[in-house]
Amino acid sequence: MKTSVFHNADSKLEMKRYELSKIEQIRALTQNGLYYLTDHADDEATAEGFDIYDIEYVILNGRMRRTWPKEKKYEVVGFALDKRRMGIICRITDSRKVRIITVYEDKPKD
Repeated sequence: MKTSVFHNADSKLEMKRYELSKIEQIRALTQNGLYYLTDHADDEATAEGFDIYDIEYVILNGRMRRTWPKEKKYEVVGFALDKRRMGIICRITDSRKVRIITVYEDKPKD
């Protein structure tokens, strides 16, 4: 289900124009500081040499590669500030925050 940023629409057609995709929702929440890292994500980011700026940059500039609708999880991939490929698994919580579950260097498969 998509979330609408247009709350007082008189028609469904008008509301449809203002619906955000999941990646747009994740980006908007992140831009407004409405996100947090799990302990696991924080540990993994540190182990991989990524920081919060890399995480924000990938969310705001990357693309959604995979979704798990049943679990309501999303994989966002892109390039960190140092140009390494990075992947993030996240979800949008019921309290409308982005929960970053894990972070990893997205190395190409050989």
